[in-house]
Amino acid sequence: MGEISRAFGSWRLQGGRYEEPGLPVEVLAEFARYERLVIDVARGLYKQRHASRQRVPRGFASSFSLRLSDIRRGSVIPVLERTTVDADVLFDDRDAGIFDEARVVIQDALRSIQAGSGIPRNFPPHALREFSRFGRSLRDDEIIEFDSGTPNSVIYSQSVRRQIHEQARLERFEIETLVSGQVVGVSADKGIFEFRLTRGEKVVPGRFSSDDIVADLKQYLDRSTMAPTVAINAVAIQSINEDIIEIQDVLSIEPVLPADWSDRLSELHDLEAGWLDGVGQPVSRKVLREVESLLLEFLDEQVQRPYIYPTEDGGVQLEWPYSAGEVTLTVTPDDKVEAYSFSKQDDRECDKTFHWRQLNEIAEFVIGGIAEYAD
Repeated sequence: MGEISRAFGSWRLQGGRYEEPGLPVEVLAEFARYERLVIDVARGLYKQRHASRQRVPRGFASSFSLRLSDIRRGSVIPVLERTTVDADVLFDDRDAGIFDEARVVIQDALRSIQAGSGIPRNFPPHALREFSRFGRSLRDDEIIEFDSGTPNSVIYSQSVRRQIHEQARLERFEIETLVSGQVVGVSADKGIFEFRLTRGEKVVPGRFSSDDIVADLKQYLDRSTMAPTVAINAVAIQSINEDIIEIQDVLSIEPVLPADWSDRLSELHDLEAGWLDGVGQPVSRKVLREVESLLLEFLDEQVQRPYIYPTEDGGVQLEWPYSAGEVTLTVTPDDKVEAYSFSKQDDRECDKTFHWRQLNEIAEFVIGGIAEYAD
């Protein structure tokens, strides 16, 4: 039997990672999800047409296959070709183009959803689950444009995926994302672990498919309250409200803070009452988590590591000293951050008090002071 290849629609990947040349290998799975989606929709269309038949013809799914034949410039333009065997010998004339019809039905559904008209009534209900999986690796600033420059052109994004979930009443939303928190339990033989989320401190269940990830999970495992915070690149289940429900698989794991920053926080955690010549309150886990949140914000903003000291009343002080001045933050046990800057050149002072959750405002204060006083 001879194989025939021809173009199957067109994609244009834009934004985020797709503004650089080449295709990130981590998104290759999207093409397999799209292939499964087309097959599911085509199966539904076939059953709608042949109501008297319980099943599609044998070999239905295997008669359709997509290949990535090229990647062109212009954001990222993957070229997809459909490989057919003996020109759809499984189907009569009425069904010969059913996979192309499925592609158009998918794009019509996206267009309808974005227009506010909801999921079309002719969209096969059983394909909604696969529809919701497609695109899970897209980031918020990335889109897929189908058939750009044609009447069938339509945009697909994470916000559209959420609309599909809401309108299909799918309570669980699968996505590839970074999840930060602490590993607090690992069962290697069962392939499961427990993860305390930084956001909300809820403990969620997790699974992993690769044995190679066990060593990494155990490396960061700590059942105490000061387990190191890590970022897991995961396939996770979210609610529509974006709350993490569970982690389905771990793709990679790495510490969030540099090791010397985390080690310093652990040293402060180990301080006992009276650590300062008989006085000095211990630093609570709550204060240390607040400090960690600040340090993560500074790390994201590429602010250099501060000097980190405990205070007598159980707080933590962060200092950035320079020849022209200094910037200081004091995280207090009552959820406040006292910010202070001082110019050695003209004795000018500035002090403000923030709630520790005002991370952006605190970072702006620190960045502004460092820009003024740094050598």
